[in-house]
Amino acid sequence: MSRFTITTATWGVAWLAASVAAAVGAAEPVDLASFLAAKQIAASDRAVLATAGGWGEEQERMLVRVLARLPAPPSLADRWAAEAATLPSRGTPAVVEDRLVRIRGRATAVVPRLFSPEAATLAGHHGFDVVRVIDEGGAIVDVIVTTAPKGWPRSVAIDEPTTVVGLPLSGTGGPRPADADGAQPPSLQTPPDRVVAATALAWHPPTLLSRLGMNYALFDTVTDGRRLEAGDTAAFWGVMAAASHAAPGEIARDAGGPTEILPLIDPQQKWFAMHRGDPVVIEGVARCAKRIAIDEAGPRSAIGHSHYWELEVFADTPLLRVDGRDQDRYPVVCCVVTLPEGMPTGDVIDERVRVAGFGFKRYRYAIGDGSRTPSGPGDTGGWMESPLVIAPGLEWVPPPSAGGASNLLFGVFAALLAVVAAALAVNTWRTGRDARQAARRRHDALPDWIDVPPA
Repeated sequence: MSRFTITTATWGVAWLAASVAAAVGAAEPVDLASFLAAKQIAASDRAVLATAGGWGEEQERMLVRVLARLPAPPSLADRWAAEAATLPSRGTPAVVEDRLVRIRGRATAVVPRLFSPEAATLAGHHGFDVVRVIDEGGAIVDVIVTTAPKGWPRSVAIDEPTTVVGLPLSGTGGPRPADADGAQPPSLQTPPDRVVAATALAWHPPTLLSRLGMNYALFDTVTDGRRLEAGDTAAFWGVMAAASHAAPGEIARDAGGPTEILPLIDPQQKWFAMHRGDPVVIEGVARCAKRIAIDEAGPRSAIGHSHYWELEVFADTPLLRVDGRDQDRYPVVCCVVTLPEGMPTGDVIDERVRVAGFGFKRYRYAIGDGSRTPSGPGDTGGWMESPLVIAPGLEWVPPPSAGGASNLLFGVFAALLAVVAAALAVNTWRTGRDARQAARRRHDALPDWIDVPPA
């Protein structure tokens, strides 16, 4: 098995949490209402959240239960999300029912709220985030989620595009986070029109990858400096699905030309932490191209292919010392959806390529068994980290064929003959012209009248 292959794939949707707190077996109900009833979070159970009188321990215990039991298997979650109702316009009476609602709008604040000690013990974590969202219809929605996207600052005003599929909890109020002094944050002082619970929010910043459909919140569980792991899975497939809808030329234009490699390979520069998902252009020599089967139905359907290709592309760099050796090239792992027709594949190839894709992570792998002790500066001890790039395809620069080389030589020879012939013609014309000009000058030098003496 390839060392770059994801071995644990958990296909996620925007609202599905990366980890499932309550696993559901194959025999579980397949309709949402039955699922919620079986989990004891149906509308009748959630009615306690909509009662007047403020927020207390009883409401918190129910909220803990909802957040823990709401996640569902992907096959069910996808279908229920597709059937989600549009959020009613502002002013419409809120109805708490066993149906998901879809919210599109802009997140304006994220305020953490700590559980009470009792609720924290039940939940297994310290609290949750309240995300204030202004829906496209103007409705004010507080979304309760275990963790909002990490890229959103807390307790300050923000303005981030988002979508979320959530379960209605209340139309009369919800948990009211407070700052360290017990004061209500200004961003949440206006009462919400709706309160919903969700397992995650999708984040769509104004980037090319986001416009192609990538949910940037999936990057939250990607870890640099390690192998591809379960936390990378949803983001990996998400980027590949988005990239499959892009043209390499479009990505290259957005990247602005070939990418400098050193920032991508230097851990001190933290390029991926700040630029994950940015477009890059990698130029170099591909040393291998391996076909990787996509076994999971979700990714296979989203990408439109049953496999992808994994390449090691060696890009030119300044002189580096890696694993105790001096080298002026560095490998970049490129996972591409398709390859050009006729391009060689396999474990040993030598092909010049240009890959326009999206930077995913700094990937660590062993050279040999990775157990050797470093001998000095620049010696990695048998381990290596390479940038991992995901792309729709690549540009292949094949060497000229034998026939092509012959045609090229013939063309060059013909061109030389044409130049020589043209030079001879010009020289002949110049010679004739000079002779005519000399004859004319001799004629012009003769007197107009010559007196021939008598015999």
